[in-house]
Amino acid sequence: MANLTRRQWLKVGLAVGGMVTFGLSYRDVAKRAIDGLLNGTSGKVTRDRIFGNALIPEAQAQTHWQQNPQQTIAMTQCFGCWTQCGIRARVDADGKVIRIAGNPYHPLSQEHPIDPSVPFSKAMEQLAGESGLDARSTACARGATLLESLYSPLRLLEPMKRVGKRGEGKWQRISFEQLIEEVVEGGDLFGEGHVDGLRAIHAPDTPIDAKHPSFGPKTNQLLVTNTSDEGRDAFLRRFALNSFGSKNFGAHGAYCGLAYRAGSGALMGDLDKNPHVKPDWENVEFALFMGTSRHSPAIHLNARRASWRAPGCVRIFNTSWSPPRYRYQRCRPILAVAGNRSCPAAIRRWQWG
Repeated sequence: MANLTRRQWLKVGLAVGGMVTFGLSYRDVAKRAIDGLLNGTSGKVTRDRIFGNALIPEAQAQTHWQQNPQQTIAMTQCFGCWTQCGIRARVDADGKVIRIAGNPYHPLSQEHPIDPSVPFSKAMEQLAGESGLDARSTACARGATLLESLYSPLRLLEPMKRVGKRGEGKWQRISFEQLIEEVVEGGDLFGEGHVDGLRAIHAPDTPIDAKHPSFGPKTNQLLVTNTSDEGRDAFLRRFALNSFGSKNFGAHGAYCGLAYRAGSGALMGDLDKNPHVKPDWENVEFALFMGTSRHSPAIHLNARRASWRAPGCVRIFNTSWSPPRYRYQRCRPILAVAGNRSCPAAIRRWQWG
């Protein structure tokens, strides 16, 4: 090798170092390029080069309905909210729900529900192709996300007992046997003093307060509540009302819908039965929503939302916007006045040319 001066050595070193640095910086780029040529993708290899990891279709419907033998379709009811639309769940061979969609037979999932006498295969065929533009049955975003709650790692599958002060958020898992023991027998369960169990308050012949007999027996000290009704409501009612003897059973409508039902009862002049009123969406000319919105989930409203996409017009005066203003939509010819605060102008201006 020819003799190099110090300056030349520095130049060669800088050039070699630059080339090495350049090569290292583009190492990942080169690897992705090679992977792309060999595997069809530079990222994680998918199940299909075109469709990626999309779910395998539930069936083929080119000529007629051909059910995927690795999947089952189960028609059921959605408990994502209390509209309780009909849904269809796709279940794989391992019994796992892989997708949730609408039930074409159900009036809350389909503007023109399919007659129950139509065979399943024929009904499903109508969801595909050109007919699917009108007959498509879907689930809302809340219903579709039931999968997340069903398989959420945060879902509670065991009893949880508070071990800290109220509001500290400290809990521990306990067995069902411990749960039954503590609920029935009571005791110093939280380190805050004695708590009576069900055995202590099950006294149907002993009044809570002899001076106030209207309070009823001690059994009324048990309050049983149920947030939803997935088949447990009847069992809990039988236990609380018939078996234990408490009159204090509260379900969804006992606290969530009580104000609405009481208002309906006052409007109809029957506070004993509190008749449950609903809007006549097909014929209403003016609807006033107080403390809510027509966009909120409501029983029998989802099908109407779908029909509002038909030609027509609805004019909405929404007092919850600042300032209150009109909004126009291509909807059924009804007028909705929405808002959660009093606005006399809305009442005066609900009709205009």
